[in-house]
Amino acid sequence: MKFSILGATAAVALAMTATVASAAPGAGLGSKPGVASGLIQVHGVHRSCELGRAGWHRSPRPGLRIACRPPRPRGAFWMWRSEGPRHGWYHRNEKRWWK
Repeated sequence: MKFSILGATAAVALAMTATVASAAPGAGLGSKPGVASGLIQVHGVHRSCELGRAGWHRSPRPGLRIACRPPRPRGAFWMWRSEGPRHGWYHRNEKRWWK
């Protein structure tokens, strides 16, 4: 009787350590470039207008890219401006880009 309880306890303990050990490598995730908090950021699907490599766009479905503009900031003197590779809202008086 004691050996069967001891064997069952040992089997449960072994199963629990195996699942914890295979969950994720402990120190390996933080040392790789481009990894933040254990997650690798990829493009993915997003319905909001975001700035990507090819400019402002949104992707409601995989493989679909729709050009868009972010919402206009509050206040006066904001205008949409394209200057070389940079596109976005520009404040005429303060001479600065939004975000």
